[in-house]
Amino acid sequence: MGGVILAALFLGALGALLAALLIVVSKRFAVEEDPRMAQVGEVLPQYNCGGCGFPGCAGFARHMVETRDPDGFCPPGGMATKGKIASILGMEVKDSVPLTAQVRCRGSNSLATREGLYVGVQDCLAADLVLGGDKVCPFGCLGLGSCSKACQFDAIRMVDGLAIINEDKCVSCKKCVVACPRGIIAMLPKGQRVVVDCNSKDRGVTVKAYCKVGCYTCLLCVKKCPEKAISLVNELIVIDQDKCTRCGICIGVCPQKTINGYHGVEAPPPEPKATAATTANLQVTPGEVNP
Repeated sequence: MGGVILAALFLGALGALLAALLIVVSKRFAVEEDPRMAQVGEVLPQYNCGGCGFPGCAGFARHMVETRDPDGFCPPGGMATKGKIASILGMEVKDSVPLTAQVRCRGSNSLATREGLYVGVQDCLAADLVLGGDKVCPFGCLGLGSCSKACQFDAIRMVDGLAIINEDKCVSCKKCVVACPRGIIAMLPKGQRVVVDCNSKDRGVTVKAYCKVGCYTCLLCVKKCPEKAISLVNELIVIDQDKCTRCGICIGVCPQKTINGYHGVEAPPPEPKATAATTANLQVTPGEVNP
């Protein structure tokens, strides 16, 4: 019995000694944390979405406190959160353009040609690996909703085999961009914009054979743009959003209706055609001036 008591006392003393040692070590090697990190963390939404480019809100808070990065931005928090962080860190608020996800494809099941029936794993990456799913276009939306599943803000829904973005719900976390195996989702400025809603690099009859709204690179938009904001880059028609004035001319000349305007941007009304009467009025004899 005495041996049991002695053993218990020994273990208790050993435990107390180790506990005291741990306390001393934790105090001696403690890393002091800037209290502003906790303050910044409190104003962040704590979605841990990674839209800021850092692993979670804690990583972003540390980055901001350590670097006071003027371009640091929490997409879900927006400018309101950026203002609070600037106040905590004594920084000036630098405007950031809010972004939204844009699916550069309109090839729904109704508009894109399908071949066979994909019955495998309902995941875009899996379908892309298995002969590219059942849509003939090798560049378009596969329609299985991997982007929708990745979005934790319920900003993406699938309609007729095509991903549709709800701009009001999108916080530009970019998870859908990562989830899309074909890279057809891009981040563009919210609000008025003109977009080429096609990601195909094929041309002419090849595109027309598999999609009713696919871009076949006729280059009419490039030729007609008065601001020279449209160009052909790596076999894709690209619009420079900084140069674009939203005049809508490219929307009107696109034969496939692949170029679309958002938030009120439309093609200009067509010019009235000259009639026989107006043509007659324009005819003048040498030396005369039309009144």
